Order: sequence, then C-alpha cells, then structure tokens
Amino acid sequence: MNTGAPPVNDGPREAVKTYLEQTKLLVSLASAFVLAPAAALPFIGNSSAVPAHSKFLCLVGGEILFVVSILFGYLVLGSIAGSQHLNSFDVYRPATKWLSRLQIGSYLLGLIFFLVFLLGIIKLAEMKGATGSQGPPCVVCVQK
Repeated sequence: MNTGAPPVNDGPREAVKTYLEQTKLLVSLASAFVLAPAAALPFIGNSSAVPAHSKFLCLVGGEILFVVSILFGYLVLGSIAGSQHLNSFDVYRPATKWLSRLQIGSYLLGLIFFLVFLLGIIKLAEMKGATGSQGPPCVVCVQK
C-alpha cells in the first residue's frame, strides 16, 4: 500500500549509532587506562626503582588526561542525545565534532604521557640491573 510518503533515509540514524558506539569504545579504553598504574606496579618491583619526579608527573598527567577523555566522551554522548531529542541525526554538529576531537586528543596525549612514564620505569629497572644493585628482582630486570 502506497501512502505517498517519501522513503525514509536511515543513513543519518545509522551514522549516529556508529558514532555512539565509537564514542563508548573510546570511553571504555580510557577507563581501562585509569587502572593502568596498578598494572604498572610489577614493573616497579621494588622500592629502589622509584621514578624521577618528572616521570611521576607524567603518570599523574596521563591519568588526569584519561579522566578528561572520559568526561569529554560523556559530553559527546550528551550532545548526540540532545540532537536526537530534536529529531536531528547529525554527527557533524559543531559541538559533537569539537567534543569528539577533545576526547580523542586527551586520550592520545594521556597515552603518550603514560608510555613516557612506563619507558622511564623500564629504563630505570634496566640500569639498576646493569649496575648489579642488590635487591628483589622486578619483572623487567630478572637477575640471570
């Protein structure tokens, strides 16, 4: 039965669904890295492998950036929900685009900060192992 109505274009709705899923995925990844310092503890191993103050600031900065990324993700989800309420399915809204850019930017910057911290810990552990310092071995520098 033909009602005379034009066919419905579901492209924008599907684009919004995909955008929502990608935003939720990035929120989940950033949430996992909030727990990353606990995963980094085996690399520290003992109290003699305490990182320098600058490396510790990298860890704190990275964690803050991960939390900021999560918050921006929630704002992205809110901006999309607000546009859906108006029956507008536009992933190119300026608020949505800029919040998404801030979300992924803060995530990537947090990842870089965390990697700098982790590489500093590994390097410190290797130096401790090369100098023959005594103490309990850590995961990275097992005594041979």
